[in-house]
Amino acid sequence: MKTTKTLLTALVLLFMSANSIAQDRLIHWQKPENYAAYAPFTTHYFRGDLAVSHLSSINYGWLELGFFINSYRDPTVAICYKTEIIQTPRWRFHLMAGAGYGYKKQLFEYPTIPLSGTILFRTDFIPVGGATLEYFFSEKLAVKATFIPLVGGVGLQYKF
Repeated sequence: MKTTKTLLTALVLLFMSANSIAQDRLIHWQKPENYAAYAPFTTHYFRGDLAVSHLSSINYGWLELGFFINSYRDPTVAICYKTEIIQTPRWRFHLMAGAGYGYKKQLFEYPTIPLSGTILFRTDFIPVGGATLEYFFSEKLAVKATFIPLVGGVGLQYKF
């Protein structure tokens, strides 16, 4: 819980500074570049498992469309608003929020998910949010880490 509170505090500070700092600075709020990404494996942070999830995404402007195989082995799609927060010559950091479909109400009242007992998880659509961190080792190719509450994955990203 303390880690979650610290992460949320950091994200709020980033958001506040993004609104007060010019676009050409290290911390900003701007449209991400277009890319496609694939991470074959993901893990649940607290369980330490490793699953083949085929986490795939395509980003076009502010919009990201994602696909993965969830923990119940069901195909899941997500659509998110995505924004770039930090950009250096090699590193990028993004935040995203949106909706996912594919869990078939299985996350309703899930013990480790905040707000899972609310209307947000009572339908077939669920809230999705998270962050990505990319390291570009060439002009178009990067290693991408995706962090979503409870789950993370690492894969490759191609900028087009």
